[in-house]
Amino acid sequence: MSGSDVTSLQQRANAGDARAQYELGARLLVGRNAPFAPQDGARFVEASARQQDADALQLSAVLAALGIGRAQDWREAFDLLRRAAEQGDERALGQVAVIGDGFGNQLAIPEQFIHFEAPRVATAESFLSETACAWIMGRARPHLDAARIKNAEAGGANVHAVRTNTGMGFSLIDTDLVLQVVHARIAAAIGQPVANQEPTNILHYTPGQEYRPHYDFIDPGVVHFARELQTVGQRTVTFLIYLNDDYEGGATTFPRLDWSFKGKTGDALAFWNLTEGHPDTRTLHAGTPTTNGVKWLFSKWVRDRPVPLI
Repeated sequence: MSGSDVTSLQQRANAGDARAQYELGARLLVGRNAPFAPQDGARFVEASARQQDADALQLSAVLAALGIGRAQDWREAFDLLRRAAEQGDERALGQVAVIGDGFGNQLAIPEQFIHFEAPRVATAESFLSETACAWIMGRARPHLDAARIKNAEAGGANVHAVRTNTGMGFSLIDTDLVLQVVHARIAAAIGQPVANQEPTNILHYTPGQEYRPHYDFIDPGVVHFARELQTVGQRTVTFLIYLNDDYEGGATTFPRLDWSFKGKTGDALAFWNLTEGHPDTRTLHAGTPTTNGVKWLFSKWVRDRPVPLI
């Protein structure tokens, strides 16, 4: 979008056009084809929501859950979502059906089983419901693309033979309240704030696809990664949720721990990439090839400091 397009959108938004307010607000929140101005973005989204724009109501629900542009308030978040659902919006109706009324249960800290203390590796059964898993897969399916890895030599990220699966990522403005509940549960499980979480990635493996042995921590010895470490910090925790289990193969293996895990639908695996503040090479892990069926995996990296909105 050109500068003139942004100006036109802003003029319509300032004139009270609810749709323009939503579109401009969403762009400003993350700097997508517009300046990065999250507070202004939240203000425009809220103005659109007051006019009952269904998309704005749902994005306002996300902002209320996160405390962006307002105090954090989960009850308000759910009320905003209900208002969108009352208009018959299908996406809002779907979220209400998945979440239900039990916010207390949704946000409760789940029981974990500790497999290793150093590096710390834990699992949790039924971390997500089957309906939540199905919802997330449905949202991700239309947006799958070739997965990429960080390029240690040139910087950036690119497709590489070490990783052959597909996947997609959710920007803040692409998430919904179901995903925000998941993020809050992850924060409760690992004891680190939602603000430190990178955007959610959904991984998709067809037969033969894999992610060969790799580390998730950012190598401090790589020049191209130095600036990243300075600005957004180190990846301290990896959190995986198995969205389905009707496939063969596809276990997550840790060769240096001589251990592997393959969760049932909704089960979670968390491992800490650092031990005593330093990258732990024992966290070397792989997503082994699926041999039959399709594997879906929710993947979340958590940093040691707040991650900028994207």
